[in-house]
Amino acid sequence: MPTEPKNHRQGIPQGWRMDPISSRKAYRDDEGNIRVPIWLTKNGRHVADTEMVLLPSEAALLAEGLTNAMRDGSRSMLGELFRESATALAPGVVYVQKPEQYPF
Repeated sequence: MPTEPKNHRQGIPQGWRMDPISSRKAYRDDEGNIRVPIWLTKNGRHVADTEMVLLPSEAALLAEGLTNAMRDGSRSMLGELFRESATALAPGVVYVQKPEQYPF
């Protein structure tokens, strides 16, 4: 019985993609901008390590948007881990109550 040829590209995201470099933290440069280290890939292949440069106001809007996305019913890993014990207080600030034991 004939089979379809294997497509090695199947499952690899096509196009450009930016991912944060988890081993490098965002920081403020000498000019006051916020720099976020990122990996840049095209069609699943690493192209460069670079940085996303944001004005402080842009970084605040991004932090607020991410906080809202995590709070508004999305099923993130943190949301699942902390369930109802985490509360977003401000952009980038999450308060987590310390229960007796986390239900893992």
